[in-house]
Amino acid sequence: MLGAARRALARVNRWIEAVLVPLCGLTIAAMLVVVCLTVAARLTGLSAPWTEKLILVLLPALAFLAAPVAYRRRANVALDMLPDALPPRAAMVLRLGVHLAVALILTIGLDLTLRKVGIDPGAWGRGLSALTGIDLTSIRPFRAPIKIPVLNIEWRWVYIVMPVMLSLTLLMVLEQILGTLDHLIAPTRAAPLPRRGGDTPARGTPPSQGLGE
Repeated sequence: MLGAARRALARVNRWIEAVLVPLCGLTIAAMLVVVCLTVAARLTGLSAPWTEKLILVLLPALAFLAAPVAYRRRANVALDMLPDALPPRAAMVLRLGVHLAVALILTIGLDLTLRKVGIDPGAWGRGLSALTGIDLTSIRPFRAPIKIPVLNIEWRWVYIVMPVMLSLTLLMVLEQILGTLDHLIAPTRAAPLPRRGGDTPARGTPPSQGLGE
């Protein structure tokens, strides 16, 4: 059952990744062009204040666009001294704990960012507050119209990237949780877990146990 759920979620996440990777590439290309224009404007004395403001938008947008892909590919920085020192099953339990902790942090971040863009999480938000003891009801949405200088774009529309990408990252984390649980319950039957960087080892090859995975 866990294996089937993981495979279904993996298909969805692959589609998401196929969309996000080109978007990340386009964002990087746009940043490169804008930086070159900024340098050219300074050297020639031309007035182009919009370039610096655009970089302020593109840089955090890139970070959030890349977050789901990086987590699914296990491309984040990993601390592997402790997992490497543990027996394989204990390391897998530790790995599960890390994924669960990341899921909780992302859920809190999702609640916060939804409130910031004016969306009330409702009962889900109240349940999260009861579970964590963190009261996010004091978070207020942006007061319209708070706009980015020069670009004249409301911050709310830029900020909405955050809850969307946090939601997608949660899907990636859920895939990792299901995969780890599957390995704990039925290690011989479970599908191989990808190595860091996204490569899938042959069945029976012990996966790396870094905390960032």
